[in-house]
Amino acid sequence: MGGGCFLPVALTLLALDQVTKLWVEQKFLMGLELPVLPGYFSITRVHNTGVAFGFGQGNNLVTGLLAVGILLLAAWVVRDWDWQKRWIQWVTGLVAGGAVGNLVDRVRLGYVLDFLDFHYGGWSWPAFNVADAAISVGVGLVVWSWLMGNTPEKRGGESEAN
Repeated sequence: MGGGCFLPVALTLLALDQVTKLWVEQKFLMGLELPVLPGYFSITRVHNTGVAFGFGQGNNLVTGLLAVGILLLAAWVVRDWDWQKRWIQWVTGLVAGGAVGNLVDRVRLGYVLDFLDFHYGGWSWPAFNVADAAISVGVGLVVWSWLMGNTPEKRGGESEAN
């Protein structure tokens, strides 16, 4: 599992996530908004003690334990995946790096630091961070792959380089 590009992708993603969060932590007060594309995108510091999209606020211990459980379940699920396929290494690196990045926040800060804030008019997408984006992209690529008939599991010794 650690061969190929899994570990470099996961560690790079984890580093990028933590560096961006440290920057926001040092430069922004809670709720402060810095318009980047006025009316569409801002950097806004948000503390998330809940789960995805801010649901379940105030349950950091429960969501932290849930995150560990999901990581363990994910590790069990991917054990039979074909690790020779580079796309598998990439998607699992994205998801693992993102999950660990948010878990580091929960342990270090007591919440997940979100700051990417997309909005238009009265509509606003829940703030998120680099780790959330990586998890979403990784899971989305796996789902897309399944929809296209490309399974991540090994097929009787069959191996694919891409």
